[in-house]
Amino acid sequence: MDSTSSKIYLDYNATTPLATEVVDCVTEALTNACANPSSSTDIGRKAKELIDQSRKKIATMLNAEASEVIFLSGGTEANNMVLQTALKYFKSWAGKSMQMSSCKPQIVTTNVEHDAILLPLKHFEEEQQADVDYVPKQIRPHTCLVTVMLANNETGVIMPVAEISRKIRKLNEIRQMEGLCQILLHTDAAQAIGKITVDAKELGVDYLTVVGHKVIYWILRASNWSTVRQELWNEGDSKIPLYPMFFGGGQEHRFRPATKNTPMIHGLGCAAELISRNLKIYQGKMMKMRDLLEQSLAVRTHSVSFRKTALTCGEILSRCPELTASTGAACHGTGKPSEILMASGVTFEDARSDVRLSVGRDTTSKQIEQTVLMLKTAVNLLD
Repeated sequence: MDSTSSKIYLDYNATTPLATEVVDCVTEALTNACANPSSSTDIGRKAKELIDQSRKKIATMLNAEASEVIFLSGGTEANNMVLQTALKYFKSWAGKSMQMSSCKPQIVTTNVEHDAILLPLKHFEEEQQADVDYVPKQIRPHTCLVTVMLANNETGVIMPVAEISRKIRKLNEIRQMEGLCQILLHTDAAQAIGKITVDAKELGVDYLTVVGHKVIYWILRASNWSTVRQELWNEGDSKIPLYPMFFGGGQEHRFRPATKNTPMIHGLGCAAELISRNLKIYQGKMMKMRDLLEQSLAVRTHSVSFRKTALTCGEILSRCPELTASTGAACHGTGKPSEILMASGVTFEDARSDVRLSVGRDTTSKQIEQTVLMLKTAVNLLD
């Protein structure tokens, strides 16, 4: 971060700067474990050892089992893998049911999910592969999956995933007696890790997506993600299905064939260990900075919207060269007003002025004060 050290970084929801500890872990793996972790050489065994250690550290952070952690290339892949699994699962089940053999699977979600969920579902609808409903109450006999993000990347709203899980479990008991397929539950926890406690067992989900580069403060952008499952998925006796999207080697129990990225996985394990050890401290610091920001700008959410100005968010930030922040979900990069905010009831005109400021562990009160001054000055100059 040397090149941007003079800037104020309030874009933690987009991606996070590096911590020294993670840099050291990645460097260690690059230097001392550069071999293929599937090889039988000394260095290969060292690489495998680092990966195994990281898997355990991630499982500890999530209160899961190490055997439930699968390393993938990214969160988009993880989410798509779950969605594709749901379709194949329903097709396999419907093939054994005369009643449902001609039905399309139904997937239930919300209209404020990340595009890594919404766009694949839109594709399924266009290809007539699935029915998609955006109201969680719309459970039908052919429902096979409910996917709800744990924490929203723009509004900061935390979804009641554990409560949804309890209701689905009760519903599944009835569906089993009626001969209907079991409803699977997935949550994308990309924005929650490192900010709130994420307990896989307490959430009761079948699939949980974790992203490396948004883990608060510590992970490289190229870091692998993981999908965590709640039961052993050994072939033949698995109650929770999982289907690979790629075919090749036998890595990750054949669910994700590819040579593993040891340095990035080792960095992810390091970050998980830091979170397990220090989460309460980080939470306290971030809440303090969030509250200071909200009080200073008199806003209601983690994001800041200048609603009485005709300025766009881009125009506002162009007058704040010392500030690094987003004009909505950075993953989209479209420059259009946030679909999530508009789906939440925000008007088009208000959404176009939205500036997302997200704090992190290293945010200081001085940075908050400077940010508020910059934004107010920018609005006064342009309005």
